[in-house]
Amino acid sequence: MEYELLDTGIFKRDRYFDVFVEYAKAGPEDILVQITAANRDRTRRICISCRRCGSATTGRVDCRGQQGRQETGPAADRGGGRHKRGRRNAPDAGEYTLFCEGDVPLLFTENETNHERLFPGQKNDTPYVKDGINDCVVQGKPGAVNPGKQGTKVAAHYRLKVGPGQSAAVRLRLTGQAAAGKSGKTKTTPSYFGTEFEKTMAARLQEADEFYRSVTPPSVSPDAANVMRQAIAGMLWSKQFYFFDGDNWLDEHNSNPLHTGYRASRNSEWFHMVNEDIISMPDKWEYPWYAAWDLAFHTLPLAIVDPDFPRNRWP
Repeated sequence: MEYELLDTGIFKRDRYFDVFVEYAKAGPEDILVQITAANRDRTRRICISCRRCGSATTGRVDCRGQQGRQETGPAADRGGGRHKRGRRNAPDAGEYTLFCEGDVPLLFTENETNHERLFPGQKNDTPYVKDGINDCVVQGKPGAVNPGKQGTKVAAHYRLKVGPGQSAAVRLRLTGQAAAGKSGKTKTTPSYFGTEFEKTMAARLQEADEFYRSVTPPSVSPDAANVMRQAIAGMLWSKQFYFFDGDNWLDEHNSNPLHTGYRASRNSEWFHMVNEDIISMPDKWEYPWYAAWDLAFHTLPLAIVDPDFPRNRWP
């Protein structure tokens, strides 16, 4: 039989924890995030190292190989209770500020491929690559992140101690110019994680319950309705901004047929392809090839909750 998660024994004596990630919008450019870690063990305390990452897409933005960077850096000012504040400047998206509840350390690196690890013999363009945060937290290598607190990828590093049968929550808030002010500093001292945060989360949850009830057939049992909701939510979660510059990707993998000594690979003749759109992705990782049948099948369940999306993506 295929090796399954249950075969690992990880659930024996309930010695595991669940992590729930919830998003709620307080406005078009004001996103609330709540991450809850629940300790299912009834006898032991669990220590959790929780990372909440945000990254600005970086890399070559045209066929001339010029670098496009969207810097992320810390802001010194704080307000509205104890929190850490980081600022992201993106030329197209505008300026956003990420508020992290508590005085939590921020880990910075670049959202760049680790060439030395993937392609033997090649050198990295920067000492701080995209897996630097993982190497810092999991592998215990603090030198993998930028001590200058600058980069195109950042994580708030929380350390939580969760008692038996208890849970602990981390809250963050990502706001745009409308919420944080054009200068990035608010005129007043708002409470980013106070009562209004809790009210907004509760209101969005109630609205979500009402929405899914409206699209669920009345003949469906409560258990089947829950499965249907989870399935549709998973489909909505798979919608992602997709940028693929075929020429640059083939160059990076030495697979461009227009260059000497190239190595043949899948879709190596697609050096002319440049895509930039929000589509439904089979996975959330780099997806440099096409599986049109996946997108076609995705449009069927997505049409239940978002009929405009499949109509615009699949003419």
